This record gives sequence, structure tokens and C-alpha cells, in this order.
Amino acid sequence: MNQRKWIKRFKNTSFKTQLQIAFLVTILLVLLVTLLMTLVWRNAYLEKTKVSAYKDISLLAKDTGEKLTAVEDLSLNVIDSPTLQSLLTDFTQQTDNDTSITLKNQLVREVNQITRNNSNIRNVYLLSPKKESLISFIDSKKNIINQLSVDDLIRDLPDHPAKGKWFFSDTLSQGVYVRKIFASDNLSLNHIGTVIFFVDTTFFQLERQNFAALAEDSFFLLDYENALYSPANQVDAQNFITQYDQIEPTLSESFGITKLSQDSYYYVTADSPMDQGRFIYLIPENQILADLYQLQWLFVLIFLPFLLAIIWGIHKISNQLTRPITNLANQMLAINETKELQSLKTLALPADPQEEIAILYDSYNIMIEDINTLIKDNYEMRILSQEVEFKSLQSQLDPHFLYNTLDSINWLAIANNQSQIAEMVTSLAYLFRKKIDTNSEFVTLQDELDIVDAYIRIQKVRFEKRIEFISLILVDDLSLPVPKLLIQPLIENVFKYAVSNMKTTCQLVLSVEMAQDNLWVTVSDNGPGFKPHFSIERDGGIGLKNIQKRLALHYGPTSRLQIAKSIPFKKTVVKFNIPLNKSQSYTAKESL
Repeated sequence: MNQRKWIKRFKNTSFKTQLQIAFLVTILLVLLVTLLMTLVWRNAYLEKTKVSAYKDISLLAKDTGEKLTAVEDLSLNVIDSPTLQSLLTDFTQQTDNDTSITLKNQLVREVNQITRNNSNIRNVYLLSPKKESLISFIDSKKNIINQLSVDDLIRDLPDHPAKGKWFFSDTLSQGVYVRKIFASDNLSLNHIGTVIFFVDTTFFQLERQNFAALAEDSFFLLDYENALYSPANQVDAQNFITQYDQIEPTLSESFGITKLSQDSYYYVTADSPMDQGRFIYLIPENQILADLYQLQWLFVLIFLPFLLAIIWGIHKISNQLTRPITNLANQMLAINETKELQSLKTLALPADPQEEIAILYDSYNIMIEDINTLIKDNYEMRILSQEVEFKSLQSQLDPHFLYNTLDSINWLAIANNQSQIAEMVTSLAYLFRKKIDTNSEFVTLQDELDIVDAYIRIQKVRFEKRIEFISLILVDDLSLPVPKLLIQPLIENVFKYAVSNMKTTCQLVLSVEMAQDNLWVTVSDNGPGFKPHFSIERDGGIGLKNIQKRLALHYGPTSRLQIAKSIPFKKTVVKFNIPLNKSQSYTAKESL
């Protein structure tokens, strides 16, 4: 059921969409094949790398192990030497100094004879049971490797015949092999000496460089008696050594993968000929996959031009087939979406159109012409209707007072030296004269500001120091035409709802400035402001609604009154904009 539903939905889509879906499916299939090939390549390459690394690390373990075993065999030769056994036994029983010197010289010759063919041995030391140097002097208290002294090394050895023990430097550049010597000519097995071999173990790094699989970014370590050593002081190697207790359980197989500092590493392990020793080799996963990534990029570079050609071809064909219908559909959709139908234009017929396409285009063009005719007729009717509505709205703000009576009151106040009354009456008369004047719907910005000044003078007489008025006029051309009585109602609104309800001084700021081809008028105060979610259309009084409607009548949706901010007793901002590129503005300017 669902399958039929999807098939039906696919058939009902546009032809261009069907082509795009088919193309998308093709791309997905290609990507799926590429992914499968990548997985096959990845597995094959990883298997090859594992086998190669395992062979190399096994050879490395064998070669380095033979060199270490050779030193162990030399220690056995020293112990089994009848001459050396006899000399050591005599030395332990000798008290004569001259005889002791003679015995030491004989011991030097015997040991040199045994160890002369091993180039990795740097020095050989032979100590008596009392740790007296018999061959070459060495301080038994001085640290000789990894903060360990000779006393520390001997202390770790068993007090019975057994194999010796290795001690390595952290970077595997030097090794020390220590072994106790016991008398073998009788059953007493007395401790008659200790032999110490200082071995040059730089062959670890040299042997590593001989194997191609052991890359530079990888590292390997020697695990000997639960201690780890690395031939290079690499940060990753040191991190591995630090985290070995947590990582060691994951290294149970001969090779596998483990985590180190959030990075993945492939590891290979091989047992060392030494007792309790093995080699661990780690390769960064991104290094192993580097060649695979190169193959993938090569495939992309080869396949991409071909894929782009297919995309370009399908895109061009689909556009050529569907462009005429798409253009017409977009224009039809614009009729539903646009609010300015007069912007709709007729469409030119495409080159070599099919009969059905030509019929659609002709019908659309006839419809657009009819719409334009209706728009023209409707526009003329709207102008008449707006004039009537504007006169009605203006009458709400234009109560008729007797100007001559106010003039008489003014002269009477002057005659009685009542300057404040005279100033108030003069300002009030100016306001009435401007309100009664209906010769023009527009005044200059200067006239509008004069109306505001007259109103402020009247209110200052009443409120005195309770009002602080600041005027910021940042416009050079004060002859700009603006609808009459737009600013004064906003100022009046502040006195009605802010100043009257405050005991402290109300700071009233009027700002007029130019920005982005608009004249912006902003009125702000520190009064109680508007209630939350205040709406001019729903909650505003006659003054605010009147300003909103007049702006809409003159400038349409490009101009509106808005409450920009309202923080009680901190800052309330009301502003509106007047577009300066509207034809109404220029018409108004001509009428001034």
C-alpha cells in the first residue's frame, strides 16, 4: 500500500522533479558502490599491512634477541671457565696483596679472551663477593643505569645458580646484564663473584630502520619483566608506557587494534628470546589508511569529471524542457503572493514554442492586461476614498477655537504684566492657527518643530521643573515636507501618561535624523512606559491610532509607528519613519 502511494506521488510530481529524483538515485547508487569498494580495499590493505608488520617485528625480535642471547651465552662461558673458577676461588682465599694483583691480571686476560669477539659489549666488570672490583674499577654505590647502583642490581639477583638479569635505559640505548658466579668444582656452590656486562643496545634502533613496514610515525617497545622501554623518546611511546596498565589487557592477540589518547593504533606483538620479554609494535591507523585514502581520491578525481558532465547534461536538458512552464508557473504563483499587482508583467513567448505552451502564454498575457486595467480604475477610486477618510481623521484633531478671543486675552495679559499668561496664550493661539489651517495636508519639518516648541512652552508653565525637554535635530534640510501634526501628538502623549504620573523630573527627548533614505522621528522618556504586550492597533488611544492610520494612508506599508522599547521608569522609545523617495513626499513639497 505504501509502495503504491509513493509511486503515485512520484508520478504526480513535475517532470523536472522526476529527472532530479532519478539523478539523485543514480548518485546514491554510485556512492554506495564507491563505499563498498572502499571497504574491500580497506580490509585487503589492512590485512596486507598486518602480515607485513608481523613478519618484520618477528624478524626484529629474532635479530635483537640473538644479540642479547649472545651476551647471556658469554656470561655462561665466563661462569663455566675452569680457569676463571680457579682464579676466583684463589682470590677469595688469598690475603697476600702481591698475589691478589697477579690474580687480577690473570682474570683480566681470561675475561678479555672470552668476550673479545662480541662488538656490542662496551665494558666488563668482575666483582668479588665483597663487591671489590677485580676487572676495571666500578663504584658499587654510584648509579649506573636508571637511577640504579651496582648494589641495587646485585640485590635483585637470587643467591643460587640462575640466569642473570637485564637492565635497560629508558631509550634502549644501553643495557646492563648482571649474573652471579658460584663455585662449580665442589658441591658447596659458594658465591665467588659477580660479572657485569655493559652492552651497547643501539642495535634496537638500527635494526628497526632496516624494515620498511616499521614507519617513522610508528613506534615499538620492549616489554621486559613488566617494564616498558622504547628506542626513541617519542611522546606517543611515553604516553603508551604511562597508560600500559590500562591498555595491556587489550594486547592479548598477536595483532589487533587499541586506543591511545583517543587515537587508534594497530599493534603487533612478538615474543623475545629473553625470559619474560616481548616486543610491541604500534602503527597509527591514519598512517595505514593513508594509501587507501590516496586511492579513493584518485578514484574521485577520475570519476568526478564524468559525473559533472552527467550532471550538466541532465540539468541542461531538464531546464530546456521545463523552463517555459516553470516561468509561467512562477508568474502565476506571484499573483497569489505579491501585494503589488501592478508590478506583474506580460511574458514574451519562448523561441519555437509548442502549441500548448503558446496557448498558455497568450492566456496569461491577456489576464495580466485585464488586471492592470482593473488596478488603474481601482487606484483612482482609492485616492478619492483616502481623501475623504483623511479629512475625517484630521477633524478629530482639529477642534475649532476662537482665535480672536485668544488674541484679546493675550493683550489683556500684557496690559496687566502677566507675561506667563501672555506666553501661554500666544503659544496656544499658534497651535490653534496651525490646527485650523486646512489649506495643506503637509508642512515643512521646521513648521512641525515650531508646533512642538509652542506646545512645550505651554506645558513648561504648568509643570516647571518637572519636565526636562531635549531636542536633537540632526537634519540639515528643515524644509522637508511631512504630514502636519504627527510629532506633537506623541509629545502630548508623554505629558498625559508620563509627566502627570511622575513626582520626579521627566526627561523628554525628541530626536530627528536621516538614515537609509528615511526621516526617523524618535520620542523617548523615562516614564512608566506601556504595559506588557501593548498593541497600538488594540490598546492605543485616538492619538496613536490616528498617527498610525495617517502614515499608512500617505506612505503605505513602508512607514509605521512602532514602540521600540518600554522599560518602566528607565526608557520608553516610540518612533516612526517617513520614506523620502515616495511620490507623496514630492507632491507634498510642491504644494508648500
